[in-house]
Amino acid sequence: MDYNLSNRKIFDTHTKIGKFGSWVMKNNRIEPFSGREITNTNDINNHMKKFRIEKAIVVPHYTPNQNLPFEVYNPLVLDASSKLENVYGALWVSPLLENSKKTIEVLDSLPIKKIVALKMSPDSWPEGKYTPNPETWDEEFRDNIELIMKAAKKHDLMIHMHTGTENSNIMEYVNFVSEFGKKIKIQFNHMGSSAGGHFAFTPRFIDWLKDKNKVYCDTSFCRGFGPAWLVKEMQENYPKGLDNIFFASDYPWTIFESEFWKVEGIPCTDKIKNKIFYENAIKAYLK
Repeated sequence: MDYNLSNRKIFDTHTKIGKFGSWVMKNNRIEPFSGREITNTNDINNHMKKFRIEKAIVVPHYTPNQNLPFEVYNPLVLDASSKLENVYGALWVSPLLENSKKTIEVLDSLPIKKIVALKMSPDSWPEGKYTPNPETWDEEFRDNIELIMKAAKKHDLMIHMHTGTENSNIMEYVNFVSEFGKKIKIQFNHMGSSAGGHFAFTPRFIDWLKDKNKVYCDTSFCRGFGPAWLVKEMQENYPKGLDNIFFASDYPWTIFESEFWKVEGIPCTDKIKNKIFYENAIKAYLK
């Protein structure tokens, strides 16, 4: 089957590696990605061939146990990015105090060839304690954030940050961008994730770009209208910002074909689609 029906060059800027596995959540034992997970270098190679993905950034899968991304999945990222010419990596870091030692070990290992980003997950903001808003941070948590930000700036790495509901909603990022947006490159995964998240994200993202912040976003895990609305708003209000939108699948949390067609179906020119699918990521990550 030809999965890339339009023959576009694809750079998937956010796809997971590592086994999510089986967990008890909301009183149910679930294994939502059984048979679909990318668990090793061979899996990502086969996945990219199947969907004709030219380049990809692999990110550690997150689970309720944060030790797994550090101890098992970061090594998978390193293995895949070192062995496959078309694969790049993002390493898991966390500002939580219990993860300080492991995060420092990751930061001290830099720079590493083909590691192009650092990933902070929603688990970095435990409910009722911290959010991305610096006003919620105590001194030790801020120290850890600043270590991560300094490493990203020093090694010219993108920071991948999850956007969604609760403690990772867009409004919690306003002060974060004010403090760090001009210092480091930030890729906001999912554009806010929900319909309300898109409503909060899209106009604010354009304002952040107009204010010269180094912010990017990807199209993964969005509501169907989200990328189309963002492209329309960019065309009308800030065409230059079309350079700051990346394609991503967030596989296996999504169905790759759906993520592809969500962008392919945008009523815009092929030039804009080629930017989103491939060219923007090449410029931001590899040049």
